[in-house]
Amino acid sequence: MPIHEQYEPGEPCWVDYGALDPAGARAFYGELFGWTFREEAGYSFVELGGQVVGGFGRVPAGLPASWNTYLAAQDVDAVAVRVKELGGGVVFGPMAAGEDGRVLFAADSSGAAVGFWEGHRPAGIVLAGEPGTWCAHELWSADATFYRDLFGDRFGEPPGGGLAVRDRTGARPQWVTFFAVADRAASAATAVRLGATIAPGYPRATIVRDPWGALFALA
Repeated sequence: MPIHEQYEPGEPCWVDYGALDPAGARAFYGELFGWTFREEAGYSFVELGGQVVGGFGRVPAGLPASWNTYLAAQDVDAVAVRVKELGGGVVFGPMAAGEDGRVLFAADSSGAAVGFWEGHRPAGIVLAGEPGTWCAHELWSADATFYRDLFGDRFGEPPGGGLAVRDRTGARPQWVTFFAVADRAASAATAVRLGATIAPGYPRATIVRDPWGALFALA
């Protein structure tokens, strides 16, 4: 069982889903990955086998459904200042997230949405890299300078720690979450049966758009 006790600054450490249709999305992902959901103060924690593997919330009005990647940070207040200096923008925060830590959600200089998490406890998801949990994140961007200026020249090089930077010509800049599955073809067929569509042309994984348009990958 892959256990992550700590994440270095700049590493993906948390993932959550912003839902347009929370009940429908919980049904979709519950069947696809075997997840259950525990409600806490208007936010749901995604669980698999009793372990928290992500979060689930309602997307703000006017925004699309999406999977969101959060990067570990030592000081989200300092990150918020630096994000603006580097040409990005703050969407919300920095703010407390219960007793667990503090969160910032932003857009990078290319417009890609990204979160930052300053954890008071082990900084993020403990269980990852096995079926039903995230196993990797990719930044689809021609230029990762924004993140290297935030976290140093080793950001995304090499793609260890579950992160890689890909120049996906023609794709809008965005973060993409990859979920491990035991049988990629079978999981893709289940996703399609539940109303998702498959995006062609990606050799390393199966790229899926859920019934509400949110993009994720099966690996």
